[in-house]
Amino acid sequence: MKSKRTVPINAHQGFTLIELLVVITIIAILASLVMSQATKMMADARKLQVQTVIKDLRIAVTSYQVEYNRYPVNSSLLSSASSGADIPAIMTDENTGIVSALMSTSSSSGSSGGSSGSTNLNPKDIKFIDLPIAKNGKFGLVNAQPPYKLVDLWGTPYYVLLDTNGDKQVMNPDLSNSDPTISQNTISPPPKNLPTEVAVYSWGLDKMPTTKDDVVSWRSK
Repeated sequence: MKSKRTVPINAHQGFTLIELLVVITIIAILASLVMSQATKMMADARKLQVQTVIKDLRIAVTSYQVEYNRYPVNSSLLSSASSGADIPAIMTDENTGIVSALMSTSSSSGSSGGSSGSTNLNPKDIKFIDLPIAKNGKFGLVNAQPPYKLVDLWGTPYYVLLDTNGDKQVMNPDLSNSDPTISQNTISPPPKNLPTEVAVYSWGLDKMPTTKDDVVSWRSK
């Protein structure tokens, strides 16, 4: 009769050091993947917020132009353009008057011309856009009363390109973008001019002009 060998109860319990290290490594890899995806999703969501404001700005400026047959900026800026050229990109700060002109209402009309002081660029008191009040100086109107300043999620003003010479196009900032995949794209090269009368962009997270992370109205990425 064969005798049965008794197996100790604790012989197969617990993990070896190698097994623990393998498990810890797998958990760390999964955690890093989750964190990277979460970070990307948050960045995409923030970019979408800025793109929404950019879209609203374009619509508001276009609506203003239709209503007044002019652009919502101080006449001094319009007269500063070179002969036959559009004016340079203007900021959505308190000096250009553009935000105040688009936001003017009966309760806050009057001086909405920024640096010109007494110029009311929206005498009909039409509110062309709704904008939030900035929190900690970011994403919204920095000033509660005109002259207004509008900043993006990173505290930098937006930039607006206007077709002030009437050729139905504006210059394309992508031509000087520091990212060669944008400025030197051989498959889809950037055009010299954008076929639009109004273009808007933000400098993005790095707060630097013409870089890859710029949020613009004329392309989706």
